Amino acid sequence: MVPITGPLSAQSALNQAVVPADRMNEKWWADRHNAILEQIHTHPDTGLLLIGDSITNNYDKSSPPDENFQPTWNEFYAPRKALNLAFSGDTTTNVLWRLNHGEVDGIHPKVAIVLIGTNNTGHGQTAEQTQVGIDAVVNLIEELLPQTHVLLLGILPSDISEDKTSRDRTVNRYLATCYGENPRVTYLDIGSIFEKDGAINSSIFYDPRLSGHRKALHPDTDGQRMMAEAIEPTLARLMEDTPRRPLASMTDINTALIPVSRLEQDLYDWFARHHAELDLQKRMRPDVVMIGDSITHFWSGPPEATVQNGPMAWQSGFKGTAFNMGFGWDRTQNVLWRLRQGEFDGLHPRWVVIEIGTNNLTGTPQARASTPQEIAEAILAICDEVHRQSPQSHIVVMGIFPRGAAANDPLRSPIALTNELLARKFAQSPTITFVDIGKKFLAPDGTLPVSLMPDGIHPSEEGYRIWAEALVEVGIRP
Repeated sequence: MVPITGPLSAQSALNQAVVPADRMNEKWWADRHNAILEQIHTHPDTGLLLIGDSITNNYDKSSPPDENFQPTWNEFYAPRKALNLAFSGDTTTNVLWRLNHGEVDGIHPKVAIVLIGTNNTGHGQTAEQTQVGIDAVVNLIEELLPQTHVLLLGILPSDISEDKTSRDRTVNRYLATCYGENPRVTYLDIGSIFEKDGAINSSIFYDPRLSGHRKALHPDTDGQRMMAEAIEPTLARLMEDTPRRPLASMTDINTALIPVSRLEQDLYDWFARHHAELDLQKRMRPDVVMIGDSITHFWSGPPEATVQNGPMAWQSGFKGTAFNMGFGWDRTQNVLWRLRQGEFDGLHPRWVVIEIGTNNLTGTPQARASTPQEIAEAILAICDEVHRQSPQSHIVVMGIFPRGAAANDPLRSPIALTNELLARKFAQSPTITFVDIGKKFLAPDGTLPVSLMPDGIHPSEEGYRIWAEALVEVGIRP
């Protein structure tokens, strides 16, 4: 057995989540463990592992309509020579025992997907105990499989109890921070795909349809497929292969809501700017925080960017009281990642200005284009995250600025629809103000003057002055 090493060992005596334990007294469990030991000897070329509990173990089922998971397995995982190392009812202790007793011996998979922890909190363990248990699993995989990248998933939402939901969210916040930039571990929280209107969408879980009408915990046939689609873009990148389905076709999930780090390579170092934000955030107490993409990034202000297209407008509008959290090429999913990685921690500004969404309208090999409805939903999620961290801040959501010189540019229509949705969504909010200044950039014939946006996307000094004046009208004054 490989011992648990490092700081975890000091806690193992107090935390049962890190003490390896078997379930060999359960015949099915022992039989499955022995069958896996046979499989790894006959499949040394295993390229992908799925490690977890019943949610992942369910891929063995093929019972339509609610539990027909084999088609999803056959499309997304079987072609990658995947091995299912998930056991129904397992906690971190059982995974630790199994890993230590031969289930990964002699194989060298490229990626291991890990989804574990829901049974820890379901059995009454605290968030802290569960966190240490998940850390132990990740550490052991890194030790036993030094060439394998871990794709760590956040605990999925359930309807078991409010207390469990609270603990699961605490665990996921910890995992997001702990593994945000780990070179061997990629953390992915896909919980948003199982929620609707701020609550769990029980219609894509099979438990409520079982006898006894149990609480939602296990995704059904549709929910499990949505989960695979949500994971796929990240998994394909880590496997260094092509997505099993074209990104543009995976529209069952709102990818604009799934927090991810940098997607596109730009002319600046994305992670360096992220660390500059973290450093400045510790020393600055801004009155205004600007959150957005390159349109915000290239305005001016701290942290200083290489490109500054509107320094005079910035100075006249803020006079040193604003913090620039704009990142070139960012989409809503990147903003959600950055907010959960500490860029906004400890900041309690009077005003937060959010300008995001234009890049979501454009698809690339890294991310599909989002619909106006998806963008509006994701911007609402950003607002919720800001208010979770700073309830007293008043948020100004900017309408997406017009793009393209011509009035009939193909992006004008989805921009207009997105802005209409945002206007309706925030019309009655006492803490969020929606501001659409798009018409102020346009000539009477609908064209976009070069003097205001030289490249058809990013404002000039004069264009930024229009934006600064609009913020003054809302009440943001230096």
